[in-house]
Amino acid sequence: MKISFIKHIRAVGQRISQIWFLRHMWRMGVICGALGVASAPCLAEKLEDFLVNPYATNDKAAIARGGELFGRNCQQCHNSRGKGGKAPQLIRGAWGPGGANSDAYMFNTINAGRAGTEMGAWGTSLSPDDIWAIITFLRAESVKAKAADEEDDDGE
Repeated sequence: MKISFIKHIRAVGQRISQIWFLRHMWRMGVICGALGVASAPCLAEKLEDFLVNPYATNDKAAIARGGELFGRNCQQCHNSRGKGGKAPQLIRGAWGPGGANSDAYMFNTINAGRAGTEMGAWGTSLSPDDIWAIITFLRAESVKAKAADEEDDDGE
């Protein structure tokens, strides 16, 4: 019991630290922008080193909650299960397993949006926990898509 309580306190502390860090990075983004430095790369480097998805890739509760949140908030642009629509697909290529876009990059994109695109910032509507659940859902879907792709390749 004592060990699980300590783990819980550490997890809460990590989430509080992440929220503090995001607020600090937002301020840094404002400073970078005021100095004429491109704030997105400036922030992305900082976030890469700090942000870690608190959910395991097979956390069924997080995957289910992320799927529900994705359906309510993201599906209209990214299609069902992240397969793409008017916005990019999120389960293959750079967004898929082993792709160029890390969890931290995905978190920053959902949280702050992407300039010059229709991707708005969801950080005011979704909690950091909600964003991580969506990312966990997308990672689980990308694993399913990769397995289906490999099965199709074996069947041919």
